[in-house]
Amino acid sequence: MNIKNTIILLLVFSYNLAFSQDEGGFSYKFKGLVFGDVYHVQTHHLPEANGITGAVVRRVYFTFDTKFAKRWYTRARIEVNQSGEYQVYDFEYDIKDLLIGYKFDNHKIVLGLSPTKTYDVIEKLWGLRYLARTPMDMQGSPSREWGVSVDGVISDNIGLKYRTMISHAVEFGGETGDGFRMQGAISWQPNDIWTVDFFTDYEQVEGESDRNTYQIFVGYTKEKIRWGAQYSNQNRQSDPGLELLSAYVVGNVYKNISAIARVDRIMKPSPRGNNIDYIPFNPTSKATFLIGGLEIPVCKYFTVTPNIIHIIYDEDDMGITAQSDLTYRVTVFFKI
Repeated sequence: MNIKNTIILLLVFSYNLAFSQDEGGFSYKFKGLVFGDVYHVQTHHLPEANGITGAVVRRVYFTFDTKFAKRWYTRARIEVNQSGEYQVYDFEYDIKDLLIGYKFDNHKIVLGLSPTKTYDVIEKLWGLRYLARTPMDMQGSPSREWGVSVDGVISDNIGLKYRTMISHAVEFGGETGDGFRMQGAISWQPNDIWTVDFFTDYEQVEGESDRNTYQIFVGYTKEKIRWGAQYSNQNRQSDPGLELLSAYVVGNVYKNISAIARVDRIMKPSPRGNNIDYIPFNPTSKATFLIGGLEIPVCKYFTVTPNIIHIIYDEDDMGITAQSDLTYRVTVFFKI
């Protein structure tokens, strides 16, 4: 995190504290979490990864939330992580969120570095970000962008909601898009069980590689079981496109222990390929990503999840099938 980011962060905190003194009703909350893996790579398409055993801290988040003047709120979040390359354990840190929001009726406006609308609903229902990122996140769609977003309710009676965002790439924070981007989504939640989400966007990128995305997601959530399925298609014009299908199921199997299974079908070679942190994909062929595990809550603040990741590759254009990736992990998650 450079000096400019640190100064902006301090200015936002100072403004919030000063504003709260004028208006009253100030409250704040500090939260933190950390997750990482102990892992063994049985086989891998990258020769340097074959057979290695190690441990990695994938994420540390420090989050500071404030509420003031009744309708106003802010969030500042710092992210710390180790390198996504195998056996490289240097720590990096940057700003993850830096935003100010205003709520009115059943709507809210957010300005700053904030979550995109591509998979915010999916990530919440998947609920296992510490285990694996959602499919579009994993394949390179940014989770944060600098801009303005407006979310709200279209109709409470039928559970119809909207989400919009206009953003632009800036050299600020750990994750941003590549150009001017417009996003829009509509969610239908007729009850607490079902969610149907439609998402689309358009991004202007330098050169002839503008992107547009279409996505549909269906989710089901009850006390002891939840599942979801999505289809995503991102046209990148002159760049390699991205198309995938994904489905997951999480179900209670004994007391508070849950079984987890997920499959992602990458129907075009991964555009990020070996640049994906922690779980690189062979960039030359289509792939099937599988993950399964058992989530074991040790206490309210600590969870242990033994899991297996298996990525199976199709033949590439040369008729060559890459070595599949098989990784055994024990993932730990701690929050305060």
